[in-house]
Amino acid sequence: MSLRRIPVLAAAGALAISSAWLLLPQPTAQACMHPPKEFKFPIKAGAQKGLVFFADGREELVIRPSYTVEGEGIVVKNDAVEGFNSLAWIVPVPNLPDTYKEADAKLFTELADFTEPMERPSKGDKRNALGDDWGPAEKQGAEFLEQVKVGDYTIQPVKAKGELGAAELNNWLGDNGFGKVDEKVMKHYIDKEYYWLAVKLNNDKGLPANGEVKPLRIGFATDKPVYPIKINQGRGSFDLELWVITQQQIDTELTKAQGLKTVTQQDNEMLQANLKTSFSKLPKVVKEVANDDEALKNLKTGDLYCYRFFGVGMDGDCDVSKLDSDFTFTFVEEKPATK
Repeated sequence: MSLRRIPVLAAAGALAISSAWLLLPQPTAQACMHPPKEFKFPIKAGAQKGLVFFADGREELVIRPSYTVEGEGIVVKNDAVEGFNSLAWIVPVPNLPDTYKEADAKLFTELADFTEPMERPSKGDKRNALGDDWGPAEKQGAEFLEQVKVGDYTIQPVKAKGELGAAELNNWLGDNGFGKVDEKVMKHYIDKEYYWLAVKLNNDKGLPANGEVKPLRIGFATDKPVYPIKINQGRGSFDLELWVITQQQIDTELTKAQGLKTVTQQDNEMLQANLKTSFSKLPKVVKEVANDDEALKNLKTGDLYCYRFFGVGMDGDCDVSKLDSDFTFTFVEEKPATK
């Protein structure tokens, strides 16, 4: 769905080799997602999964909330938890999105298969692998833009400016089931002039206890690939599995410094399948993310890099509060051709 800006009122062998390596520790923290107030069972955070397609100042971000519902007395009918019919959370982005869509439920499963870890070839094997100042007081406040509904998702975009905007937005979030945002986190995003996407997932028949829901696609302009991470600051430890697909090679030493490791950085004896690939080789459900976005058309020609990153113990072992920004990805500068 496209959006106008309208202000409104307030593989078996390899898997066997790497199965233990892929296991991530189970998070114990409460998720930064909010069920209905009357729902009394705890929501436990699962490993976040995300995909970033980037080309020519355009990003398609795909995110899937991951959670489990635990507690004695839960009633599950037809794979849905009785009384658990909505979930709310916040996604900050650098610019107002112009498209929202649901992605295929199999997206991340097929991405994981496509980029599975594999043993590094032995020598001789010729196979290749690859402060408190909020700024001036004028024009402060929260602007609520046109609400969008896509499948089971409802998205309310908000633009907040200054200390007044932060207060208005936080009060609205608290009153509408999203939970309030830490003041330092709020200031970080407002200083960067980000938009806030208040996302609600709703299904009258109930949401699944295992968190297997359709991912949400969000398309927006940005000068570099970005994944929102600081919104999770202070929410407890969680894991992240993130794929980034782009024509340019990413400086993975810089991403490692942020807490994101590639397959090989996790284990030097392992390599990632299909790190260097092409659009035609991507799984069908992955290609669908970029197929209908004209701004990503250049990805369909030439080579692509498909990076698989792991972030283990984010905001635990890796302190999100120490990051200067959300996850961004710096490209390796091409060396000039020698004569």
